[in-house]
Amino acid sequence: MNKSSHPARFWLSPASLAQLLAGLVAGIWLSRQGEWGADWQSRSSAGLGAQESGAHGWATFMTLSDNLLLAALLLCWLMVAGVLAAIPSRAFAHSAPDAESRRSRLGALSLRLSAALGVGLVIGLLQQPLVMAEALTRQELWLEGRVEQVNRALPTPDDSVRLVLRVSRCDLFQTTEAPSADAGRQAACQRLLDQRVQLRRYWPRKLPRDVATREALATPWQAGERWRMVVRLVPPHGTSNPAFGRSASPAEFDRVAWLWREGIVATGYVRQLSLAQRLAPPGGLAALRLHAEQALWQRCGEGEALVDWPGSTCRWLAALTLGKVSALTHDDWDTLNATGLTHLAVVSGLHVGLMASLVLGLSFGVLRLWRPGGWRFSVAPWWLACLAAWSFALLAGLAPPALRAALMVTVGLWMASGRSGLGVWQVWMLALILVLGLDPLALWRPGTWLSFIAVAVLLLAWQGRSRPRGMRGWYLATLRSQWLLTLVMGAALLLSRGQLSWLSLPMNLVMAPLVTLLIVPLGMLGWGLAGLEQLLLFTGLVPSRPAAMLADGVFSGGLWQLLAQGMAQTMETLPSLASTQGRWPQAPMAAGLSDATPSALILTLAVMALLGAWLAEGVPGLDGRLKRLCGSVALCWGLSLAVLALPWSPAALATVGQDAGARATEAASFSPRAPALSLTVHDVGQGLALSLHSHLASSASDSTGALRQVPRHWRYDLGAASRNTSARLPGAMPVAGEPFGVIMSHGDGDHAGGLQALSAEEIAALWVPAGQRARLERQVSWLDEVAMRECVAGRSITLGQLQGHPVRLEVLWPPAGLKARRDNAHSCVVLIAHGARPLALLTGDIGQQQERELQATLRQRLAGRSLPLLVVAHHGSRSSSDDAWLESLAARHAIVSAGRYNPHGHPHPDVVERLARHVECLWHVGLDGALHWEWSPQGERLQPARRAGGIGVRCLGVKSAE
Repeated sequence: MNKSSHPARFWLSPASLAQLLAGLVAGIWLSRQGEWGADWQSRSSAGLGAQESGAHGWATFMTLSDNLLLAALLLCWLMVAGVLAAIPSRAFAHSAPDAESRRSRLGALSLRLSAALGVGLVIGLLQQPLVMAEALTRQELWLEGRVEQVNRALPTPDDSVRLVLRVSRCDLFQTTEAPSADAGRQAACQRLLDQRVQLRRYWPRKLPRDVATREALATPWQAGERWRMVVRLVPPHGTSNPAFGRSASPAEFDRVAWLWREGIVATGYVRQLSLAQRLAPPGGLAALRLHAEQALWQRCGEGEALVDWPGSTCRWLAALTLGKVSALTHDDWDTLNATGLTHLAVVSGLHVGLMASLVLGLSFGVLRLWRPGGWRFSVAPWWLACLAAWSFALLAGLAPPALRAALMVTVGLWMASGRSGLGVWQVWMLALILVLGLDPLALWRPGTWLSFIAVAVLLLAWQGRSRPRGMRGWYLATLRSQWLLTLVMGAALLLSRGQLSWLSLPMNLVMAPLVTLLIVPLGMLGWGLAGLEQLLLFTGLVPSRPAAMLADGVFSGGLWQLLAQGMAQTMETLPSLASTQGRWPQAPMAAGLSDATPSALILTLAVMALLGAWLAEGVPGLDGRLKRLCGSVALCWGLSLAVLALPWSPAALATVGQDAGARATEAASFSPRAPALSLTVHDVGQGLALSLHSHLASSASDSTGALRQVPRHWRYDLGAASRNTSARLPGAMPVAGEPFGVIMSHGDGDHAGGLQALSAEEIAALWVPAGQRARLERQVSWLDEVAMRECVAGRSITLGQLQGHPVRLEVLWPPAGLKARRDNAHSCVVLIAHGARPLALLTGDIGQQQERELQATLRQRLAGRSLPLLVVAHHGSRSSSDDAWLESLAARHAIVSAGRYNPHGHPHPDVVERLARHVECLWHVGLDGALHWEWSPQGERLQPARRAGGIGVRCLGVKSAE
């Protein structure tokens, strides 16, 4: 038989695997694009409510619309043509052998590509998450399913329970008087079957009085349990806050894409906790994992209390040995990201490969003592190593990183055993094909590509090199491998996230061997000791006193406690180092660079080029002269870029002189192409957070005469209390080390909650209405350390001079001595004006009564002209923005700052109708994302973070942005 026709060679040759990989990736990618993905999402489960869960995917696949028929027929034709061309035919016996060989190769190429493309398209569609229909938004539903993940057993006043539920049944909680509407919602409800939803279980604002609710509040929820509960869901959504005015920030976290990659089709929270019912306890693998968690918790000295990993010293062992990544806190992840150690805390190929290697070495060692003659040819150690890899992955919950690692290790063991006949790159491609075939969503997970890139780098580093000798040789080899990984992975993270960690190389050189060669093996040894202890107790051969010690886990528990204390003490030293020397730059690159001084980018390129010289010298297979040429070019390029970034270089000195001259001059130095003011309304959900940047020379003082130098950067409100408040948004990042001014409209949590994320050193001045000062002082303890000013009508802040006129922030409301019960009535209303010309109006949460009192003043100031920008009062509530007020302003741009699926129904439909009648452009932050407005005497522009596809008008409406 011809070698080329051998099935293994046909499918597993390097060229064949590359073609299969390309076709599979293209097919999975196409499954989410254009009409394929849209038609699948629109037809999935619609009208198939009677279908059983798990079978509706194939039924929906068979009901795809006619516009996919042509593509399906083309794929079938390619496969048939490939089969016919790949099989040698006697009809072409008269043709030349070369022509027949070419025809055969082309047929094989067509067959492999079309087959892989078709398989990728099918599995991509079948395993694509089906996003919840809008018809169920904020509707109360009965959900029944199994809890797959949970971060903690019980909620606390400071933190909620986050859980992921795999839905097995969905019903409407209440029916309405419209049967057709209920039928539509029930059909949409069936769309959630066999899908994953993310839920939160909150601590109640007021402790319940009834006994049933109290008991339900004290009932722990564990992974693996089946529950029936009442929930309220919304489709996946997130905020969008890019760095406007510069290149797009790659560091912005896309929550919607992350939820989609995790297979989560809706988010929400549990309602009416007293109605929740536990239907079944954990079973199978979930019960085993729960038992393991409880054993680790108790033997680490935490007692018999409920498992609550956050704050426990044993949380690192839970993450390293059980894959319990939810045990780590937000601060832990920040530290790991800043030090480049994230891969050590996740069960990855490093941990799974280590366990397989230990079992393989131990098995061969035992077999060599037992059978000295034939131990080399035994297959049992390879099977045991594979079993250990999959056991470790199963113990870690078989999450995507663990599954990916187990598949890679399995294929690697197959190659290392010598029974595959494949090269390293064939194994690399085969592992990637298996990972994508079993988990198509891995195509969009950055961790998949980072893992395979890291393996490829190691293969390049070691291919063609001899085995290291001695301790010095292994040390240099480890240093070289870690240096290569740091260089390549640092470049990948810099491109994808806009930041890298300077500490990655030294930290990995110390922590990677410590964790992989000491902590993880000793932690798994603890599990072996725990199993041995249970085995000895089961036999009943141990005396009573030692049996009591074994029952308490004296050996495994002692080892775990020692490891936990050492790990906790080690990790406690990292946060302070990470906060000062961790991520670089401190702000994301696109957000932190100055328009005139891209020295950070230049320095980054210089460093990467200098390290690239070393990399080029070390790549095997290159000619010696080519190595020297690559190294010389990279070295010269890196040195030239480094000279440009030095503080005494001509470019840097010229930049410094330009910055000094710009601050010393006024209107004459202002560039007509640059904006004088830039204002950003940030996407913070249900709340308001606004940042204002002045590109003018600073004023000498404000109207109170207290400030010597007015800041160039200001914030108007800071959004709700959160770890990701507007104070930390990329688009709101001021110049490093330069304090900014803050104007708080009033003390409501959705406006002033973000104040807790700031410190007194960051604030140059804080303007607060007199009636809200005491309320803010109860929320923040350091307010007495900040220069505070009262927000009183008539006061102003001069930002600078432009064309002979001042640019001011004028306070229009509240008047001095205002007495009002409602806090919204005290909102600080600020008008941004250039001389007598109004530019933008920031209204806080004022109501219609306050609008009527301001209406005459603003009508006089506008003098028949339209207001360029209006931030709509009270998030578009019905109690604000009446027709007379909007008609007097005649705003060109009106911005509603409200969450997309907020529980208050903002903006109210009546307000939307009134705004549509009186404003030119209507924007919704929840739909359009953050909105960036720039103004100069030559004109203005408004840029949204999100743009509706296919709409090319100057502005988008609230209704059309969907």
